[in-house]
Amino acid sequence: MEIYAEILSQTANLTEAPEYIMVLPLGYISSENGDFLVDRESFRMMKEHMERRAVDIVVDYEHQTLADIQAPAGGWIKELVLKSDGIFAKVEWTKRAKNYLRNREYRYLSPVVMVRKKDHRASQIHSVALTNTPAINGMMPIVNSIGLGTMESKPKQEPAQRHILRMLNLTENDVLKYGSGGQT
Repeated sequence: MEIYAEILSQTANLTEAPEYIMVLPLGYISSENGDFLVDRESFRMMKEHMERRAVDIVVDYEHQTLADIQAPAGGWIKELVLKSDGIFAKVEWTKRAKNYLRNREYRYLSPVVMVRKKDHRASQIHSVALTNTPAINGMMPIVNSIGLGTMESKPKQEPAQRHILRMLNLTENDVLKYGSGGQT
């Protein structure tokens, strides 16, 4: 329950563009473009690549930097940080992007991740897009306006949590039942 309380405290009533955002959760990631692993080694490679290039990572709109069109920035990733649940980015948002997020016109991030072939491990972040259709399944919204009083009794599981439950052939109810000593 402590983990869920931490998630609630980070997301409840958040209506402004946050300075730090989760770019990738840790664990095995299920994506429309293929599955891959994000772990401490991934973070190390991503951070080294960013430092070696000595340029900020762009946050664009709808992956426009991948197309041969004008691609204005919505923000710039200034730093990558490893936390217990994922890789976070310190973002310097543009005024336009802040307005989009405040008005809930964009809800998700979609990172463009380079994956190492030999072990399917994420190794670099090319760019990150503000989008309403992220390729990564189960991405958390950037900005959330739900209040604590309207939160469901069972918080939404992170992708890594769902993956572990599937591997163990368990449901969330099984875990809740076990955690309460068999009392439901």
